[in-house]
Amino acid sequence: MQRNYITQGILILTLFFTSFAKASEPSSSIYVQLQKLHSLKRVLYVAAHPDDENTRALAWFSLGEKAETAYFSLTRGDGGQNLIGNELGDALGVLRTQELLAARSHDHAKQYFSKAVDFGYSKSAEESFQKWGKDVLMADLVLMIRRFKPDVIVTRFPPDKRAGHGHHTASALLALEAFDKAADAKYLPEQVKELGTWQVNSVYWNSSYWWNPSIADSAANNPNYLVKDIGGYAPMLGKSYNEIGTLARSQHKCQGFGNLLERGEQIEYFEHLKGKKLKNSFFEHAQRDWFNLTKSNVEKRFNKLLENFNFQDPAQNIPALLEILNYMEQIVDPQLRDEKVALCKEIIAQCLGMNLELLADDHSFALGEEIPLELVAINRSSTPVTLNSLRLSDGTEINLSEEIPENKEYKHRLKTAPTTVLSTPYWLRNEHTDLYTVNDPQNLLRAENRAAIHGYLRIEIEGQTLELPVSADHKWRDPSYGERRRPLVIAPKITATLDQNILIAKPGVEKEVLITLHGYQNNYEDELSITVPEGWKISQSTFKVHFTKKHQEQNIILQLTPSTNAASGELLIKDSSGKSIYDATEISYDHIPTQVIFSPSQMKCIPLDVQVKELKVAYIKGVEDAVPNAIRQLGLEVDEFEVSELPSVDLTQYTTVVLGIRIYNVHPELENFHPQLENFVKAGGKLILQYNTASRSGNFQPFAPLPFKIGRNRVTEEDATVNILDAEHPIFNVPNKITPEDFDAWVQERGLYFAENYTPAYTPLLSWADQGEQAQEGALIVAELGEGQVVYTGISFFRELPQGVIGAYRLFANILSY
Repeated sequence: MQRNYITQGILILTLFFTSFAKASEPSSSIYVQLQKLHSLKRVLYVAAHPDDENTRALAWFSLGEKAETAYFSLTRGDGGQNLIGNELGDALGVLRTQELLAARSHDHAKQYFSKAVDFGYSKSAEESFQKWGKDVLMADLVLMIRRFKPDVIVTRFPPDKRAGHGHHTASALLALEAFDKAADAKYLPEQVKELGTWQVNSVYWNSSYWWNPSIADSAANNPNYLVKDIGGYAPMLGKSYNEIGTLARSQHKCQGFGNLLERGEQIEYFEHLKGKKLKNSFFEHAQRDWFNLTKSNVEKRFNKLLENFNFQDPAQNIPALLEILNYMEQIVDPQLRDEKVALCKEIIAQCLGMNLELLADDHSFALGEEIPLELVAINRSSTPVTLNSLRLSDGTEINLSEEIPENKEYKHRLKTAPTTVLSTPYWLRNEHTDLYTVNDPQNLLRAENRAAIHGYLRIEIEGQTLELPVSADHKWRDPSYGERRRPLVIAPKITATLDQNILIAKPGVEKEVLITLHGYQNNYEDELSITVPEGWKISQSTFKVHFTKKHQEQNIILQLTPSTNAASGELLIKDSSGKSIYDATEISYDHIPTQVIFSPSQMKCIPLDVQVKELKVAYIKGVEDAVPNAIRQLGLEVDEFEVSELPSVDLTQYTTVVLGIRIYNVHPELENFHPQLENFVKAGGKLILQYNTASRSGNFQPFAPLPFKIGRNRVTEEDATVNILDAEHPIFNVPNKITPEDFDAWVQERGLYFAENYTPAYTPLLSWADQGEQAQEGALIVAELGEGQVVYTGISFFRELPQGVIGAYRLFANILSY
């Protein structure tokens, strides 16, 4: 859940930087890692969003075929929806990035991204490329191919309209074109100087019954297909590959993809799209072998270790692993060398039962501070290990020269240099629209930031030195949970969090705003100032802050009043030097490491002379959304209830009941309360139903007394022309006159999951369409029932209202007042 403050709660690092502050693996899992170290197979899986990837296939490639497997997603999914919290936009992208990394922790693939921003549903690849710039994404994908050097590319989608989403189609088209461009020395020659070219053998599409119900027949004895049973059992792991894949799939919790574990036969179909047609294996045209990579007989050493691996005492494998490590360091290709060396070192550390931690006594420290840390190391094997030195990313280097006693913790206290970089996702450090700006080339393709403090511990084993990665975090004891961890955060000295992102106020009407100040260092003192848009009166424009201790807080209550000629604009908070004060948005769930976004603290102020009838609203919650707060912005009283509370709610105390977005998707038991809702409407109440998704709602009737079906139609062009079907209807006239201007400046889309097959009792009030498509009439339908009314709307109020779209507020006020 998104929180605008930081509280207490391991950072998964990308590329090849992994900390050993994690549970040691059993011998069988270490052996699987050794098999992957030996393997030279490589697969690149390409799609458009988090959750697009076939996690069962990734698990099979990675753990079954022992191939180094990567998933390249065009976007971070920031234009999607959220089933478990109120994160949308940038915050949702951060959440879904972490869910992808959580999935990769199960299927053991790696995760990468392009610079594309998910702008929501798109009906064509052409639209997607127009917004993103095809050349930019092509450069990202070719960089991915030249760095990763896969044997085969697998797309999740076909390169045409069957993909069902413009982003999906675009991902497949990019993969097909990148197949050629990655091998073309004339394409991005500067990139070629650094990485060389790479010719992928083949491109295959991971097809399924979704696109072809007769795919089993189509693929039988067809040379265009590779057919694989990926449901095999992995005795070393104690799970089937599809079982692991469904565990990974279930990490996409905000998209509602939690699922039952799958076991047993699972047939997957891969259709040839480009390059060599393969007969039996994805790797039958392998381009690498160990002799050519190392000019040595390391293959024999691998085979000997694999045949004689000591499962009872893994530390006995270390001499052979150290010998293999020397050969890994001789690989000419720098990307492959770094990858194999890092994995070999990880296996050695696992065989030692080595646990390394770099711990801070708090989870956050102010920018510019020196951070006190404690290095904790334990060697749980009989093999002697000496700690030579610790080198941190900030330049701190400490000589240790200590041999670790067997199975005893070694501790060493140290301090970092003053911190210089604020912890916020690297792709959110600049303003963006359709593409993220990546300032540091080392961050290109990277899934997330490196740890705020990271480095390498140099150790000596049997006369050989090697470096193991460490990263700083904070851990603590939670009496109801056990050990908890969260990444270390470099924070501003102070943050200011407003209780609302948007303030809607009528001219002359005073509104109250709460600002919560949070200090991240001892002895902070300053005078902060607040600026407001022209024409707004503020009760206090400066205030002094004095915190003696870290994590102190102070609440400031302000009154804001717009004049009749007040302008829309931003409320900004600055320190005495004129620098912006930051807000801290925390994203905290048990299935991901806690994330923090720091951004300038500001609030959009909108003078809006919108009229609304005097109402009392009961809001029955579906998924978390900002609509209840938007209703309050209109000056109405809103009480929020869970579906489980309905038996004890007296609906006669309310004029209007609003059902939250996707309520039937998360609470199908709401159908049990249809009689209660029917009686409320018949007695003169108004029931407003917001959108639910069709894909997982089955054949339920959203409101049985006046049934209709949730369709899959949507209008994705936010500026699509609106056709009002009944201009005299009260919803377009009372209490506000709705005009075409009210549909200007909308964001991302018009609406989604429109009603269809509704009874004649419903009246559709408007229609709209994306270019070249038929008009859709199910976005807003109304019906009379007894003395009351029923409204269904698929209009994206859940997006428009939090963004302060004035026309959306006026229209929603009329719907409430109808």
